[in-house]
Amino acid sequence: MKRLSIQTKKIPFRAFLRALLWLIPAFVILCVGPYFPFFVKAVKAAELSEIHLKSQPGLNDSQISINDGSVERPLPQPLVIDDRPDGLLLKSQVKVDFYGKTEPEIDIFENKSSAFENTLLSSNLGSNGPDKKLEIFRVKQKVNDFIYGVEYRSVGKNLKNLNDYKKKTNTQTNVDLKNDQEGVEIWGTKKMGPVGLKTFFSRFWNNVDRDPKQTNLMANKYGLEMNYKLDFLPIYFSLSHSRLQSESTVESYSPEYQGIRKETYGGALYYYGGRAFNMTVSSNFSPISDLDDQKKVTHSYWHEISASIMPTSNLYITPTLSFGEYRYLWYGEQTENPSISLSITRSQLLNMIDLSLWGELSRSRNTDGYQDSETLNTSVEISWNAKYLFFPKARFSLDLGYDQYDDKIYQSSSYDSFSASFQLKFQL
Repeated sequence: MKRLSIQTKKIPFRAFLRALLWLIPAFVILCVGPYFPFFVKAVKAAELSEIHLKSQPGLNDSQISINDGSVERPLPQPLVIDDRPDGLLLKSQVKVDFYGKTEPEIDIFENKSSAFENTLLSSNLGSNGPDKKLEIFRVKQKVNDFIYGVEYRSVGKNLKNLNDYKKKTNTQTNVDLKNDQEGVEIWGTKKMGPVGLKTFFSRFWNNVDRDPKQTNLMANKYGLEMNYKLDFLPIYFSLSHSRLQSESTVESYSPEYQGIRKETYGGALYYYGGRAFNMTVSSNFSPISDLDDQKKVTHSYWHEISASIMPTSNLYITPTLSFGEYRYLWYGEQTENPSISLSITRSQLLNMIDLSLWGELSRSRNTDGYQDSETLNTSVEISWNAKYLFFPKARFSLDLGYDQYDDKIYQSSSYDSFSASFQLKFQL
């Protein structure tokens, strides 16, 4: 694959020009946010068309060259980067050569419903319903130490395991993955020795399915981050500042929530000890004001310690300890939200069983005496593969869950619940 080589004296103008050419259409996309999915689906349609052409003789998996305005080779088949009981996570990665001058990287992520449909239907996998879908389309370009890009994503309102999807897709945005979310972000990063700088602008909205019964909120967020790496230790420091404004996109005269203005000051410490042990310590402070009533000011504090421990290649442990505090300045009360969680995943147990354990204990207490509750959520997931005479491949999954809510103020609101589900997937 060709690599971009530019003389030093020509870098400033060309780098600026290429960045400008990439960012202009991205800003246009931001202005027509609700119509952006049409563009993504057009890109995906072209991708599926190119994958179909792959079955024709004489075609190879390679990069796309657009030296004459045409595609010489099709996109490669999507790779399965995560196979879980609720479906697959697929990734397509492509490098495009525009006239031999720029080579942006394109990553496309999408979840599908079943691994067995992959063997039966090739690229025509059964898609999850709109409420459980995940779509990410990312374009990234690197020019020496400067990296810039655009990322779009759409998340269904009932998609589960958002933290796992966040790690698997390595999402680049400064807006966390949330259910019922759609949007796009533009970012640029520059590395200068041990110091890295990043600036971004995001535009996200909720109510992806356009449900008329739900409130439509549009959020714009922009900010600046600075990272510093110690030379003698695998430790990174991070400082950030961002501003967010979220407001309703539908005119309404109801007294319900219409929007907020929020600033966030954050700091974090990262320790990367390889695959065996990583740790993150972070802290954020956010003054929040109501758009309709500037006197309603809330100060939010969030502190978290999390670690990733992998003693063996088949065992993954993730403990997390967090504490949140909300101070309502206009009437002098505050709410505290401590929580602790633990996730343990063991794959290939007895060479055939995958086991996943997860539990979280949290508490919410208000100083005015009207709120004091504890919540416990747990789940156990067991899955295994098997072969039978009539089924070349079959997978069983058993998911058990127990939830408990203890309201210390209103005991009648307390409850506990148990859930169980069993799935069987097979290939004919």
